[in-house]
This record gives sequence, structure tokens and C-alpha cells, in this order.
Amino acid sequence: MRYYFDIFDGTGWARDDIGVECASDQQARYQAVLALTELARDLLPPDGSTKELNIRVRLHEELAFSVRLSFDTSAGPALVDPSVMR
Repeated sequence: MRYYFDIFDGTGWARDDIGVECASDQQARYQAVLALTELARDLLPPDGSTKELNIRVRLHEELAFSVRLSFDTSAGPALVDPSVMR
């Protein structure tokens, strides 16, 4: 089956019009998770800002499932006062 992986990078959706052949939903899920971790490596903000990344997996035009990564850094004492970590 051909699965299509649409990507949301925090600013907008990029539609996948090529797709990837996968033997099962489980294999497509694995591919989506792998792609999401690679996106995270490239797109997560180094300053700790909040960021959401999503992959919407389709069979033709029908949504099969989605995978989402939400990133956020909570300010703790070390971020507020760097002397705390010395």
C-alpha cells in the first residue's frame, strides 16, 4: 500500500504527493516516527522555545493516523539564574 506523509513544521503543512510503499500500518507508523525524529533534530529550536511537529499519514486522500511531537522547555532555577548550576 502507498502511504503519504504530510508534514507540519510549525508554520504550515507540506503535502506529500509521492508517498512510500509500506507493507502495513505498523510499518508506515514506524516510518512516520523515524521521519519525525529526523525532523526534530533539524527543526527543534535551540533556545527551548515551544514547537510542535506533526506528520499526517494518508492512504490516498483518507487519513490513516497522525504522529505528533510537542517540545517545550520549562524555566527552572538554572535558566533564570545561571549561578545555580555552579
